[in-house]
Amino acid sequence: MKKLLAISLLCLLSLCVAAGQPASKAGSVEAQIKKHEQDCAQATIKDGAAAVDQYEADDIVTTDPSGRVTGKAQDKTDLSSNDLKFQSMELSDLTVHVYGNTAVAAGTNTLKGTYKGQDISGKYRFTDTWVKRNGKWQVAASQSTKQQ
Repeated sequence: MKKLLAISLLCLLSLCVAAGQPASKAGSVEAQIKKHEQDCAQATIKDGAAAVDQYEADDIVTTDPSGRVTGKAQDKTDLSSNDLKFQSMELSDLTVHVYGNTAVAAGTNTLKGTYKGQDISGKYRFTDTWVKRNGKWQVAASQSTKQQ
């Protein structure tokens, strides 16, 4: 009986340890994605189109606050032509949910910027879907909405 109890406790302990591992790994990924979000925002201000190459997947689908759907090429063009200019971005309320090699990040971006000469400064809610491909996290989908 003692042997059976010891084996049962060992199995239960193994299960608890195994169950805890993905959570800590997910926590680590969550921190990585939060850092990528912050780094991407700052790189977009500083490096413009180069940030697109670094953080966006080749097949990204972006929906901007006007409802316009773009891809990587248009995002790069908007930044390199200076049609889209950012002076500052401050991310807050950032949450991340991890699903294996996919993570969904949502938060608030308070930004100062212009699009084709018009002020677009304000507070935006965004959702980014990150996918890990070939060992690298990239944004595969992004959507933002201006808060009133």
